Amino acid sequence: MVGVVLVGALAGGWLLLRGGAGRGPQDPPDLSERVRRGSPSRSPSPAAEAVKLRPVTGDQLCAAVPDSLRKSLVSDGKYGGRDAATQAASATEKRASCGWRNSKMDVGDGVIGYRTLTISVEAESTDSQNAVEHAKKEFDSDEKANERRVNVRDGRRTDGKTTGSAFGELKPLTYGDASYSQSSIGLSGLKATVYVRQGPWLIEVSYGGSNRSGAKYPTGDEVRAAAGKVADRVTAEMAKDAGKVKITGPCGTITAGNVESAFFPTAEGPSVGGTDGRVQQVTCAWKISEAVEHEPGQEYTTRGGTFRVHLVDWGDDEGAAFQFDRDAKKYDRYRAKGGIGNSVSHTDFEARRQLSGLGDKAFAVVSTTTRPGEPEEEPRREVLIEVLIGERTVEFTFGGTTTGGGIVGAPGYRPPALDPSAAQAAMTRLAGKFLAGLK
Repeated sequence: MVGVVLVGALAGGWLLLRGGAGRGPQDPPDLSERVRRGSPSRSPSPAAEAVKLRPVTGDQLCAAVPDSLRKSLVSDGKYGGRDAATQAASATEKRASCGWRNSKMDVGDGVIGYRTLTISVEAESTDSQNAVEHAKKEFDSDEKANERRVNVRDGRRTDGKTTGSAFGELKPLTYGDASYSQSSIGLSGLKATVYVRQGPWLIEVSYGGSNRSGAKYPTGDEVRAAAGKVADRVTAEMAKDAGKVKITGPCGTITAGNVESAFFPTAEGPSVGGTDGRVQQVTCAWKISEAVEHEPGQEYTTRGGTFRVHLVDWGDDEGAAFQFDRDAKKYDRYRAKGGIGNSVSHTDFEARRQLSGLGDKAFAVVSTTTRPGEPEEEPRREVLIEVLIGERTVEFTFGGTTTGGGIVGAPGYRPPALDPSAAQAAMTRLAGKFLAGLK
């Protein structure tokens, strides 16, 4: 979302605003979400006929933009990088994004500029709406909301203000089932954003930036044309039939089946995030929840949580070893001073334990997080295993529960809880498979 910035001197920039906008980028789902008490089951609405959502990954979105086009918009360079993420990969919800940035790009005629290109897609179904119906509702609602924030018409500011972000008029486009664009000026410079509804998919493409030399901004025509070219290719990609998408890279070494085998059914994922800047990183996460058979209206709880892997390639053995040792000392220091936090949230750490058989060196730590102001809330416990392997460090974490759950009030029922030893055994099994798959 464009931030607030002084634009009293941007009267000329307002003349560049000729397009339309839509929904701002949404944060990915909270993959560290605690397993919560289940609600009574409900039958889907007969009108909500299921719509199969095709798999999609952030890497797939990146690949939909030809290198020649992408380099003309955000060229390769020392000050650039790529971010790809698959934030949700369940049967009822899929989200993925891809983006490039370059803070010192040669944009021509000796001008150095900051440029960003971002792409995101999402689709979701609910109990009462299938994914196509949901997309229509969200698209229409967001279009109305974005029309309300327009404050530049015919090149003139209409709200009487000389500060704050400036938003141009919505411009209808012809991509997908429905589409429009909007240009804006704000903290991130001048940008154009294209919003598309394609079947069950909501697609967003933004391009723009500002210049460090020469004219302060790129031209409105430039950013609009660029966003449109990318939107055209991404819309075509998302219009394809559903097919199997292979997870490549480190996250592909572990499957949902592997996670289920180590923990318990059902596992979804992985959600994947990656950055290929100077220090390369990738994060994989699987949501795990035990299926509980229950009658409609019965109250039940499930054991489960999130298993996450965070891999960092430091580029040399010395740097990786330094980071590993620094992390080890950090957890020792946290424990020695009685934990970390404040009056809102406080985390305590058990003694760090050295592990053998994983990488070059490894240790495990169990933490417990509480909210001092909410003593009735159950503590959140997490197990972390950190491994040093060559030029890389890998963190494996599980936050959630491994025991209990089921029909509330049934004989022998126990609320879900974490058994750290059981979690660590499952994590060690998965860590061995992950590390063996690294190249």
